[in-house]
Amino acid sequence: MIVGTGGTIASSGSGTVDYHNYKVSSTVEQILSSVPEVGRLAELVTDQPVNVDSFRIDNASLLKIARSVEAAAADPEIDAVVVTHGTDTLEETAFFLHLVIRTAKPIIVVGAMRPAGSLSADGPLNLYNALVVATSEAAWGKGVLVVANNHVYGARDLVKRDTSAIAAIEGSKYGVIAEICGDEVHFAHTPARPHTLDSEFVLSSIQQLPVVDIMFDHQGAGQHLYQASVAAGSKAIVVAGMGNGSLSAGARQGAFLAHQAGIPFIRSSRTGQGIVAPLNSDAEFGIITGGSLTPQKARILAALAIASGKKSDEMQSIFDRY
Repeated sequence: MIVGTGGTIASSGSGTVDYHNYKVSSTVEQILSSVPEVGRLAELVTDQPVNVDSFRIDNASLLKIARSVEAAAADPEIDAVVVTHGTDTLEETAFFLHLVIRTAKPIIVVGAMRPAGSLSADGPLNLYNALVVATSEAAWGKGVLVVANNHVYGARDLVKRDTSAIAAIEGSKYGVIAEICGDEVHFAHTPARPHTLDSEFVLSSIQQLPVVDIMFDHQGAGQHLYQASVAAGSKAIVVAGMGNGSLSAGARQGAFLAHQAGIPFIRSSRTGQGIVAPLNSDAEFGIITGGSLTPQKARILAALAIASGKKSDEMQSIFDRY
């Protein structure tokens, strides 16, 4: 099953060197028709839950995509699922699917940095490679995987590191988990954290996802954004702290406000990688440490945990596990 959601891989610009002012213009069926080589790898069926730039994907769209993937994975006639997706928020969708789709079948998320029709478009080969991985027996049981530039990444650890480079997708410090060579995929290691069949989260029990805000901390930060977040009814706050998730005075006051409101406050790091270690000062306001998750992935995990009925005092164990 190919699940189309839009993004650059489904976009066209005004010319062959228009790499920025392009628009989503193709359905998943049209994408496949432009890469006929994928037809020799598998018998393909499609679904199109949304067709938008990934920066337009909201909580409702995320759930819609996940339900499409879940239905495909549950179908005994379908052996694998490939999701075409914009790279701007690909890492968030991939991580969400990694935690809620209960299957051992390969689920591959793939995108592109250059629109179709542009010089050296990367989408066609990325899509072909995604099918190579999806049809590999070695990809079973490894959770959601992301394919880009002949490499395979685990959904938990991949990040988009560049605004426009072809090699924008990286595996952070945990690296590439597999490499694609021709029609073969060679795995070097497998994801270690719980996912898919080992995850405790059940998609069918989630009707909607709560609002979880991300705050970017900096020198001289104030508390007003935290006040606004709490007042607006946010169900958790993730702060992209400095270094080891260090908090400015304003962010520290934000933690106090969240504690008063009874909502989780999660420390992550704006550095983009590394483990946020717990501090003695966390206990005062019940601050949760996000481990090695980026702020955007900490938001996904927090929203999923809250939607699944987890309480604030259970949140640290959730972050420690996933």
